[in-house]
Amino acid sequence: MKLTIESNFSFSKLNKNIDEIINNSLVEFAKKTEEGSKNKIDRGLRKLKDVTVKIRKHRGQPERPALKASGNLYRSIRHKDNELEMLFYGKLHNDGFTTGKNSLIPNKKIDPRPFISTTIKAKKEIETNFIKNINKALKK
Repeated sequence: MKLTIESNFSFSKLNKNIDEIINNSLVEFAKKTEEGSKNKIDRGLRKLKDVTVKIRKHRGQPERPALKASGNLYRSIRHKDNELEMLFYGKLHNDGFTTGKNSLIPNKKIDPRPFISTTIKAKKEIETNFIKNINKALKK
């Protein structure tokens, strides 16, 4: 009796392509996070406090939406390869911070305004593409 075993997959082929597959997924994630973050700002975040509205009026900036007073932060949100970039204060607003001693409202705790995100639909799409690319790379 002679037994022949054949396979229709190749782990070595996957190994050669895995770095590119992972990087492509990270690029896609960064791109979708750029879109999701801007969409979240456009849809609106929690209501601005009265003091913030007064500061914006004093500066001649629009009251709404939050995080889009001058538009600089919004315009700075972009993906570059597999990273998300924005002006430094974007992360401060996302995570929360305390104002400086020379601020118009010194030493004030500012609650987080989480906006850096992507959608569940985008996450599922990225995951589906990742699995599809893994399966494709496994095939001989």
